[in-house]
Amino acid sequence: MRYIIDRLRQRKKLKIRPADRPRVNVVVEGTTGFGRAILRGVMRYANLQRQWLIFPHLQPLLLGPRRMVPSGDGVIIAGVADALCPIVASQSRFAIRCSGGADPAKMPVVCMDDEAVGALAAQHLIDCRLQHFAFYGRMPNLAERRFQGFSNALKAKGFSCIDAGLGWVLDAEMYKTRHMEKIITWLRSLPNPIGIMAVDDSAARVLSAACLEADIGVPNRIAIIGVNNDDLICDSAWPPLSSVDCDYSRVGYAAAEMLDQQLKGKKLSTDERLVRMSPLGVIQRQSTDLVAVDDRDVADAVRFIREHACDPCSVPDVLQHIPVGRRWLERQFKAKIGRNPNDEILRVRVETATRLLLQPNLTLTTIAERCGFGSVHNFCRTYHRIRGVSPGAFRREVMIGARV
Repeated sequence: MRYIIDRLRQRKKLKIRPADRPRVNVVVEGTTGFGRAILRGVMRYANLQRQWLIFPHLQPLLLGPRRMVPSGDGVIIAGVADALCPIVASQSRFAIRCSGGADPAKMPVVCMDDEAVGALAAQHLIDCRLQHFAFYGRMPNLAERRFQGFSNALKAKGFSCIDAGLGWVLDAEMYKTRHMEKIITWLRSLPNPIGIMAVDDSAARVLSAACLEADIGVPNRIAIIGVNNDDLICDSAWPPLSSVDCDYSRVGYAAAEMLDQQLKGKKLSTDERLVRMSPLGVIQRQSTDLVAVDDRDVADAVRFIREHACDPCSVPDVLQHIPVGRRWLERQFKAKIGRNPNDEILRVRVETATRLLLQPNLTLTTIAERCGFGSVHNFCRTYHRIRGVSPGAFRREVMIGARV
């Protein structure tokens, strides 16, 4: 009895009132890398301020009727069908939706900048020196913006985009014979080599499976890039899929931050009801591991640079591997790649550094060393020259996102 009284006094002294802690539900599709990343970002924010009672719900399709939807002070929704979202949202005082297709007038939205995603995929395929491009998986909202970003970026460089025109089907329908036959027929009609952006990694895996079934070589005939960098999907395809890295944990973190502001009494302005996050870069795997140039020595040199730029390596190292003259190599690079060998080395180093900057435990000194830069000063100067922003500013930007 004495122990219970002491504990009650201690709680009163510390003003511990669990009942006053906001109850926050996180309703996401836990079977996808997207949903799990959103949850990770929410938990990262919640663990910093340690005030919320978090209740994850990883199978929203099983929520059923209104009485089964959890109630709470706030809810973060991701990967949930449009018809179910209003029901889930109605059970909480505040709701944030993580979907590029959502209307911020109905509930605040945190999402990826899908036009920037499409532009990044286009630039990656252009860097592979391809001349033909296509898009697979158009549908309203999210996919349409990715398509527009992709096609507009190609148009700006003098290229055009072929639209598959196949619409979109549910995951369960993707591998059915009729749909696969349509995809194979379309793939066989395309000029080769060609780079194809799929709306996401699941769609990219369907393309990869269709190419395998039709004996269409990837990446030498068709290079494929998806979106989301879901490692389970990308690595389970053959060949493994390149993908635009969005890191949706940042979306979850920003959504939690927005919800926290509302729980503390802030009323969001119209501009603050929509936050778009920039994609981080492209994770290249075998599905786009090609350089579509007509000279084997140049292609081998580019491949060597991509594999060894951070060792570090220099142009003389490249020439040891590719027995050609330096001036010849520089002229060929300029003509076929659009930059000289040293610029390509620096580009690969900066891309690698960009991925490492997402790991907050790594210092700039460590990143500079891992990417082959001689000093932090040289790293920061080169990064700013190529990316137009300092490494530190980029790291802060990707954590905060861009409000539009």
